[in-house]
Amino acid sequence: MNYLVDPQTLVFNAHRVNGFTKMVGDENIPQWDLLEVATEIAEDWTSDWSEGEGFGSSDMTYMIKDFIDTLISSNYIKNGLGSGMYTTKFTPGLSVVEYSEADHHASVERMESGI
Repeated sequence: MNYLVDPQTLVFNAHRVNGFTKMVGDENIPQWDLLEVATEIAEDWTSDWSEGEGFGSSDMTYMIKDFIDTLISSNYIKNGLGSGMYTTKFTPGLSVVEYSEADHHASVERMESGI
């Protein structure tokens, strides 16, 4: 398949995101599982992308975010196989941070109040 972004490149670029490498190490996620999830994301994005539409750096950032979010919601972390809970956050750049119940509730309150 001719991907928008090669799955190995997606994994490599995710390691540039602050907190990602620590999460992968803390959760003991094998490289081949990273590549499997990256391949799934690359296939999804490639099949959904309109031919002739440009793919820029912000698109790449959101593709990396999708990859990391998919990894976070995978069995490693969601089903208690990992040691902690994580989330992606723009701080201002994309980063992986430990999940905070207080931050989640504050975010929900802001959305509900329209701020």
